[in-house]
Amino acid sequence: MPAYAKLLIGLAAALLAGWVAHGPLGQGEAFVASLEAQARSEVGRAGVARVEVRMARDPLRREAVLSGPANDFQRVGQGLFPGINDRMLAIPGIGAVTWTDTGAAGGGRLRLPLLLETELLVLGLFALGVAIGRLLFRPRREHFL
Repeated sequence: MPAYAKLLIGLAAALLAGWVAHGPLGQGEAFVASLEAQARSEVGRAGVARVEVRMARDPLRREAVLSGPANDFQRVGQGLFPGINDRMLAIPGIGAVTWTDTGAAGGGRLRLPLLLETELLVLGLFALGVAIGRLLFRPRREHFL
């Protein structure tokens, strides 16, 4: 069996494992649900009435979607007073914030589907494993003079 075939089989198995953990085993949904609970708690601590938060779920993303009657100061904050956007982005795992009434992004960068993030992470770790394996376990060549 050619070496590249073994690598492709390993890559397919790694990507399949990432998909199974994300989807059928429910780890993606559980992660987003925990982020949503933390975000709701943080909005409650902010003390702004009638502001609601949910996480983007179609597809699953690490994006907090906020709605409600918050003014610019409450959303963005100023100086030493963090706004709701900054409070959301301070939660480990939330990658972006969006307000429904303006459609404008409230900050953050990552708006990729969570499955794509998972598969890119698996791909990167697979490549790292291949590189380490090649460095440590490749056959040594004999040099003759």
